[in-house]
Amino acid sequence: MNDARMAASVTQLRFTQKGTKSSLRARNDVLVLQCVAAGEGRFSRTDVIRETGLPTATVSEIVGDLIERKLVREAGREAQPVGKPRVLLDLDDAHHRFIGVQVANERITASRFTLNGHMEQTETVSRPLDAPALTAVSDMVRRMGAPTPGRITGVGVAVPGIVGDDGVIREAVNYGWHMVSMGHELSELCDGLPVHVVNDANAVALSEVAICSDRDKTVAVLWIGTGIGAGIVLDGRLYHGGNFRSGEIGHIDIGASLRCRCGLIGCLETVAVQPVILGDASEQTVAGYLAGGDGQEARALGERVTRAAREVARLLSTLAGTLDVTEFILGGPMAGDPLGPPLMREINDLLALRVMSGFEQLVLRASTLGTHSLVFGAAANAIRQELGVVITMPAGADEAGDNAA
Repeated sequence: MNDARMAASVTQLRFTQKGTKSSLRARNDVLVLQCVAAGEGRFSRTDVIRETGLPTATVSEIVGDLIERKLVREAGREAQPVGKPRVLLDLDDAHHRFIGVQVANERITASRFTLNGHMEQTETVSRPLDAPALTAVSDMVRRMGAPTPGRITGVGVAVPGIVGDDGVIREAVNYGWHMVSMGHELSELCDGLPVHVVNDANAVALSEVAICSDRDKTVAVLWIGTGIGAGIVLDGRLYHGGNFRSGEIGHIDIGASLRCRCGLIGCLETVAVQPVILGDASEQTVAGYLAGGDGQEARALGERVTRAAREVARLLSTLAGTLDVTEFILGGPMAGDPLGPPLMREINDLLALRVMSGFEQLVLRASTLGTHSLVFGAAANAIRQELGVVITMPAGADEAGDNAA
């Protein structure tokens, strides 16, 4: 990344304290680790020097430290026409393991990943609807940690609701959770392992960043399930907001006359959540609608899909104009629902009509990792918290493709 792009991606309006030697070193450590990960085994120390702009001695010292910490390894030598062979660097995926956990409506899914995103093990259990299920999660973490050849370095947990950096779920309206100290309590149950909690839409956004080498990626994930939220990454940075409420789009007023479960009237969730879109439609009605049927129930379902698409498209065009986002991703239960594809088609048809001259067309697509996006994103968040960066994990996309097949 050249100096101009680096400056653009880390612009800070005010500084509250001076940079220290240790803070600069930590930032350079992250820069080198990120560069090695993006190189996917093709970069040498010389390539890292060229890509980062850091002095030779600094890169040599940092690489040596990362090798000692078993985060980076020497991956072999590549012969050169002249001079010594190049010593290639790659992530060391033999020692550190990260566990990603998804706490969903009726189940918990946990997966164990290597540092480069390879999924080694996954497990799903049912859970009660009225509790955060801390004991069930800690039991799964213990089972996954027991047979691993490396060490569990961190645990990431994706949950619905407003989540602070301290691992406290401030509020999850649809689940009845308020000020649940999930991170701290889970860490205690997991023998002190670092546990990092992240909002589910943010987890999907992080999964998209983690399989992409674009360090300045800007993307917004639209999460539709029993609630609606958004995960927003601006210039490669996950945006939380001052009170961690960024992305709480489900309760934006769309002018409807319906009362929301939050107590307000006119929220987006009154027309565009998965249960409302489905309504009382049976499997036969859904199949008839998808087949182009024109019965009364199929038409009613189609009207609900169209109504949801209209309001979602309006919201996305607003986000695009406000944040300059052109890439939108559908995540959550709706992404895997049979009604997901027709909903996306209608949204994209409407977005195509709202492109200003000279502007890029807005597109909503399904998440790259599908059903694995949440556990992968939760693990990516744990890596981000423990190592200071969302590193590129190319194996994740391959794993998702293999499992989807």
